[in-house]
Amino acid sequence: MANDQYRNSLGLAQPKNRPKKLLDGFSNRKSFSKKAVPENHRSSREVRSEFGSSPSSSINLKEQFLYLQNQHQELFEEYSVLKQKYRALQENYERLKAEHSTLEDDYNTLKSDYKNLEESHKPFNVRKILQLKFKKRADKESLEKRNIIQNEACFNTYLEDVIKSDTLRIPRIVVECVTIVESSDKFMKSPGLYRVSGNHNTIQNLRYDINSDNYKKLRKQKTPHEVCGVLKLFLRELKVPIVSLALLNQIIPGPSDMIHSRTIKVLELVNSLDELRRNTLRFLMQHLKKVADVEENEMDSTSLGILMSSCIFNETLSDVCPQRFEATSAVPRECTRTMIECYEEIFVL
Repeated sequence: MANDQYRNSLGLAQPKNRPKKLLDGFSNRKSFSKKAVPENHRSSREVRSEFGSSPSSSINLKEQFLYLQNQHQELFEEYSVLKQKYRALQENYERLKAEHSTLEDDYNTLKSDYKNLEESHKPFNVRKILQLKFKKRADKESLEKRNIIQNEACFNTYLEDVIKSDTLRIPRIVVECVTIVESSDKFMKSPGLYRVSGNHNTIQNLRYDINSDNYKKLRKQKTPHEVCGVLKLFLRELKVPIVSLALLNQIIPGPSDMIHSRTIKVLELVNSLDELRRNTLRFLMQHLKKVADVEENEMDSTSLGILMSSCIFNETLSDVCPQRFEATSAVPRECTRTMIECYEEIFVL
C-alpha cells in the first residue's frame, strides 16, 4: 500500500494485472501464464484423426477414382457427339458456299445484262426483263415459223459465212469450244465426253449468245457437256457439211475399199477438200486425238468415230435409203476413226 501511495504521488500508472487481494494473486497465477490460443487452431490429435491411415480412407480414394473415370467417359461421349455435329455443320457450310457462288454468278450475269441495257438508252421494263431472263425459250422450229430466226450468224448457215478466228482462220466457235474443253483437266477427264448430252435449254441460250458473237457465258460453263453440245450442234446444222456424202462416195464407194488402203483413201479424201474445210477438219481431229489419249474419259477413237462422224459427214436417214443406212454410215465412222488414229500421217506429214 505504501508503494502504491508512493507511485501515486509520483504520477506512475498502476499495473493492470495486479491482484486486488493477496489471495487473488495466487489463484490467478495460471491464467497469467497461459498463452492465447487462436480460434481456428486444431490440435495434432484432431489432424491425425482426420487424415489418419485408416481402411476407410483407401475406400474413399477408390470411389473418387471411379467417379472421375465415369465423368471422363461422359465428357468423351459428349465430345464425340459435338464432333459429329461440327462435321455436319461443316458440310452444310460447304454446300451453302457452293450455292452462294452459283447465286453470285447469276447476280453478276444479271448485273451485266442490266448494264448493257442501261448503256443502250432504250426504255425498258424491269419486270419484262426478268420474265424474259427466266422464261423458257421456244424451240428453233417455232421461232423459224414466226420468222424470228433468220440468217443466223453462226448456226444453220454455210461454213464460209461463219465468223472466223483471227489467228487460225477457221470458225471461231470451233476454236472457242475446243479451247474451253482442253484448258481444264477436269473437262478432259470427264467420263462420256462428247457422248453425254448437255442441257437442251442451256445449249439453246448459248446459241443465241454466240450468234451475237458473245462467248462470255460459254466460257463460264461448269460442265463440258454443254460446250461439246454447242460444237456438235454447229457441225450438224451446217447447210453444207465439212465432208459431203457425195464426195465420200466418189473416193470411197464402200467399206471394202478401206480394208487394205484405209490411210491412203482417207488422205485422198482430205486432200480433195478446200482449204477452209481441210484446216477445220485438221483442228478438230487434233482435238479428238487428245481426247482419245485420256483414259479417264472412257472415250477411244472408235467411240469418237461413231459420235462425230454424223456431225462431220452429216449423214441422216433422209440422205440415204433406210435399208442401206447401216452400210453407208460405216464408211464415215471408219474415216473418222482413221483420221483420229493416223492424225500425223494424214494431216502433218
